Amino acid sequence: MARRITYGIDPGTTQSALVGIDEDYKVVYIKYAGNLEIEQALESFNPKDTLSIEFVQSYGMAVGQTTFLTVRAVGRFEKAFGDDANIYLYTRPTILSHITGGIRGKKKTQVIQSLKLRFGESKKGQPLEGISNHLWDALAVAVYHQDGKPLGHVDWAAINR
Repeated sequence: MARRITYGIDPGTTQSALVGIDEDYKVVYIKYAGNLEIEQALESFNPKDTLSIEFVQSYGMAVGQTTFLTVRAVGRFEKAFGDDANIYLYTRPTILSHITGGIRGKKKTQVIQSLKLRFGESKKGQPLEGISNHLWDALAVAVYHQDGKPLGHVDWAAINR
């Protein structure tokens, strides 16, 4: 039987990060590319796998065009993947709180350190080889989803469930 993959996306206005992990949390897919290329990759994935996406959250402040372009990208990614039953949207504070163990501040460096402590380094030959920049956030989304399956994750915007 084929192993299921959990994909995590850190969406952006024009480029996004996509990381896939298997059931043992081994990184099996890495891509940082333009949104159209990410969409094309998602169209080729097994819809029985899982797609978890960091979604935009309102903080009560005015937002600019980039926020709307990111939301549009998320919708296009969902459509490209195809199976709503296997798509999950999570907000950044929820993901970061889980990954860092609730550390205050939750800066990107704390997320990176938490993931390295748990899985190893990102240097050549190490478990997280190739993970850098926005790929850390995509990995965090995938790990949050995978951890949450037994813990009862909170899907911020459940679709057709």
